[in-house]
Amino acid sequence: MLISLNWLKEYVDVPWEPEELADRLTMAGLEVEGITYLNPGLDNVLVGQILKIEPHPDADSLRVCKVDVGEGDPVQIVCGAPNAAAGQVVAVALPGAVLPGGFVIESREIRGVASSGMICSEKELGIGADESGILVLPEEAEVGSGLAEALHLDDVVLDISIYANRPDCMSVLGIAREVAALTGGAVRYPELHYPTTAEDIADYTSVQVLDTHHCPRYTALMMKSISIGQSPLWMQARLRAAGMRPISNVVDITNYVMLELGQPLHAFDYAKLAEGRIEVRLARSGEKITTLDGEERELAEDMLMICDGAGPVCVAGVMGGANSEVTDATKHIVLESANFNAVSVRRTSKRLGIPSESAARFEKGIDPSGTIIAAKRAAHLLAAYAGAQVLAGVIDEDASQRTTRTIAFRPARAYRLLGVEIPAEEMEKIFSALEFAVEKGEDEWLVTVPSHRRDIELEADLVEEVARIWGYDKVPTTVPYGVTMVGGQSPSLKLADQLREKLVGCGLHEALTYSFIPPESNARLNAENAVGMMRIANPISEELSCMRTSILPGLLMAVSTNSVRQQSRVALFEIGPVYLPKEDDGLDQPEEPRRLGIALYGQRHERSWAVPNEQFDFYDLKGMLEVLLEGDGFTWTSGHSPSFHPFRQGEVLLHGKPVAVYGEVHPEVARNFRISGRVYAAEVDLELLAEHDPGLARYQEISRFPRIDRDLAVLIAREQPVAELLQAISEEGGEFLQEAAVFDVYQGKQVPEDKKSVAFSLKFQANRTLKEDEVNAIIERIVASLRTRFGAEIR
Repeated sequence: MLISLNWLKEYVDVPWEPEELADRLTMAGLEVEGITYLNPGLDNVLVGQILKIEPHPDADSLRVCKVDVGEGDPVQIVCGAPNAAAGQVVAVALPGAVLPGGFVIESREIRGVASSGMICSEKELGIGADESGILVLPEEAEVGSGLAEALHLDDVVLDISIYANRPDCMSVLGIAREVAALTGGAVRYPELHYPTTAEDIADYTSVQVLDTHHCPRYTALMMKSISIGQSPLWMQARLRAAGMRPISNVVDITNYVMLELGQPLHAFDYAKLAEGRIEVRLARSGEKITTLDGEERELAEDMLMICDGAGPVCVAGVMGGANSEVTDATKHIVLESANFNAVSVRRTSKRLGIPSESAARFEKGIDPSGTIIAAKRAAHLLAAYAGAQVLAGVIDEDASQRTTRTIAFRPARAYRLLGVEIPAEEMEKIFSALEFAVEKGEDEWLVTVPSHRRDIELEADLVEEVARIWGYDKVPTTVPYGVTMVGGQSPSLKLADQLREKLVGCGLHEALTYSFIPPESNARLNAENAVGMMRIANPISEELSCMRTSILPGLLMAVSTNSVRQQSRVALFEIGPVYLPKEDDGLDQPEEPRRLGIALYGQRHERSWAVPNEQFDFYDLKGMLEVLLEGDGFTWTSGHSPSFHPFRQGEVLLHGKPVAVYGEVHPEVARNFRISGRVYAAEVDLELLAEHDPGLARYQEISRFPRIDRDLAVLIAREQPVAELLQAISEEGGEFLQEAAVFDVYQGKQVPEDKKSVAFSLKFQANRTLKEDEVNAIIERIVASLRTRFGAEIR
């Protein structure tokens, strides 16, 4: 959330510089992710007023403006903005001004007419994104004053990350409470009073809540004789600082109060409400609504709607409808300040694809007590800045059933949990600063939690409040008494680091993907018979509703995303847990074995003149696995996974147990993940691999005696895995066979259709000079073994 420092200082004294304030808030649990200084350095940019506009003599799209800038004679400026009009108060950059982006303003002729400056748009000034026309300022802006001063642009904005359990901090007032607790100061609450007319709201409108589960509280005020116009400059500046675009005084005030107090509001044009009444209910079959963004949306029957006598006029807690929108012609409004069910708002917002500021607050669960306060605050501002005549009375349909939460707190317990003794007076002061009421006993206090702190439920929560305000940095660092602390990594972490080092050395990047995956992920892998996935009770979305049983879906989704973004080379690996349900009643926590996943796609190397433009292939992946799976006990054989190409996959066994599966991803699986082209992947069981001890690296002297090289070509069945032949050659070759490798595989005219020719390179060496007869005897043993075991024919 973006918080204006100037706005914050209106409610609480801040004795620190922005950087120190950010540090203190972060240490108190409100992480400040960034600090932005808003002053754009708009020197020589003034507030001006257009006195006169004439057509340009040589350009239909340009006009010549006479502009009063406060001192001296009016200046002449050529302007092409379609919305420029005489009498407007505008932003004028005079010669010598430097606009954001380094654009220098100079006096010059435009199509033969002298122009001494520029009338600017929001985007040109760097204070907004609107470039459709010049920025028109409210009439209150003083002609001749500096623009930065007039627009209150000299501000600092804090970008604060708000956790889901702290919706009370999604407002300037909520942050002010935190700052007051840290400083020991007091919060200055905003003004709520406003005059009312003799007319009563009940004479004009009514509210009927038909579903109190989805709408626990609905508060409404009515105002007449509204004057639609621009909001004051200070309000516009604060809205811009918070990332919102000013629209009109009525809309701006509802947004302002939402940012100020954390309670979303909505204004309905009373003249557009059929039968002049409001009904809160679930949508009916076939109902539709056109929202304020101009999109027509089909409604599901579990979506909460705000309706009039004819049908839906607002998606509750998400976005208003175009059929009740406040416009320049609006005279009377009904102001909504309601509390909606968090789950309902979140579900509706996601399904309709409307991520509004209002929904972001409701879906975290806000305090129902805030509806009246927010309505009164808005009424105060509307009366002051829109000339609103507020009708007497308030409609307040309240079924929220709020109860006061009182928690027993033991100071001695706080000491045991924190390991440091905080004076009782200091703890009482902290509770009071946080607006917690304290009734002190001898050994136990009764602490009453304010309604806006819905995250406080246990004594431990109260202890946490004391600790974070008192300061985590004040807790001394100690070594647990009587515990022998032995440093170092566990074997599994050491293995993971070793694998990372090797894979990065192979040119791969480490990825980190979600443990939550879509429920159809196994089906997309062609692995319908795989272990069933565990569903999450409260998923963020349906796309993240199951716990992964394989590390491959996340990597393949990453490959898909990168390929769509025109990345020609993707080489990723990930080390992380998978979640396998236990075979009992399914209520226990899952097993979480660690896996290594690898995915290769596209070019083997980044494009370069020095290397050929080649694609990854099966042997790139196999070679990487050979680097990782070193030592005795590994058997390389063919694989049978439905996720991989049936003839381009393999499996690695460790002492007879499957430790890795690898190969070219099945074309159907690639299509399921929207990957065009070949992709190669592997998954390695790190739990089994961690049990394997490759032993210490041993020095072996390089022989000084000559090596004997022999080639051996055989015909074997086409489906026969070559790895099995290599294993047999190694067994028969004995200690003198230093290396056996495949250097050619041939299938063609000179070979029967059901056969393939495989050529091996064999290298023999010893710590003495080998004799030809010795090597010949070994070759004969190898050939006999290949004939007997595999039906091989010597070529």
